[in-house]
Amino acid sequence: MSELRWDPLDRTWALIATERGRRPRDFMPLERRVKRDEPCPFCLVLQGHGPATRIAQRKTPSDAVFVLANRFPVLRVEAPTDRRQVGPYDFVGGVGAHEVVVETTDHEVPFRRLPPEQLAAVLLTWRDRVVDLQRDRRFQHVEVFKNDGPAAGATLSHSHSQIVATPVRPPRLNNQLEAASAHWRDKERCLVCDILAFEIEQKIRVVDHEGDFVAWCPYASRNPFEVQLAPRRHSAFFTELDEPQARSLAELIARVLRVLDRATSRGDLNVCLSLSPSTQSFTRGTQGLEHLAQFWHWRIEIVPRLLPLGGFELGTDLVINPTAPEDAAQHLRSLLG
Repeated sequence: MSELRWDPLDRTWALIATERGRRPRDFMPLERRVKRDEPCPFCLVLQGHGPATRIAQRKTPSDAVFVLANRFPVLRVEAPTDRRQVGPYDFVGGVGAHEVVVETTDHEVPFRRLPPEQLAAVLLTWRDRVVDLQRDRRFQHVEVFKNDGPAAGATLSHSHSQIVATPVRPPRLNNQLEAASAHWRDKERCLVCDILAFEIEQKIRVVDHEGDFVAWCPYASRNPFEVQLAPRRHSAFFTELDEPQARSLAELIARVLRVLDRATSRGDLNVCLSLSPSTQSFTRGTQGLEHLAQFWHWRIEIVPRLLPLGGFELGTDLVINPTAPEDAAQHLRSLLG
């Protein structure tokens, strides 16, 4: 059974999920993690074979998106809610949810080659699952992410993303909440809105835009060719994304993925959806979130995994990025054609 353990020195949670160690590829070298000559478990499920719990699906004109329960979950819906002190530490039982979003029925089409209409269906599927999971008051946060390629943590080549609902707020989310709320209290403005206004005016780090959305390389990028996307107009809740917006955002994501593919020689990448925490949880409720709609602004992060972390990065949490975001943005714009 999974459990969360609090480290009071680094003020962060560690998720101890021993059942994940049963996955056969967890400890293999990177080059052996994705096996293309073995039957794909997602294809087997879509063909009516193999054990799986289907949670939801969304049809598109020529394809579909499926949501499955993860066979090796890091957290479980049926786990008991258990919070207690263990000496100087804190313990939380492994209650939560872990779902897999199978983004296409076509095994041969990678995420970065999905057509915009399919990407829009993936975005809307993410939205619907977040709405549903936030109804469970045991969960404080829902994380949506994608591991694309072995260096990004993927062990299956069939295009998919994952959704994990947690009974705690992750430390990075707490840091961002504190920064955004402090900026709003001091200036009565959204921090991300201020960042976007500056970046759009300066233009040097903006990569592209489409409809209500803009893509840019962050000023303090921690990774080469890191790109963030967000709505230009203030928007606190990804759960309010409508179909026309999903289509515009999908068009922008498709173009960004295309140029990242060229700039990084098809390098592996992670995609993370930066969501607001749940305001419905039993343990935290609206604590610190009273003005969430005013100060929070959702966004998507696309992070190419081009460099390994060394001892300096692990010891200091300072990442050395050899590519200036201004240079990265200029190069990506040149590839848009």
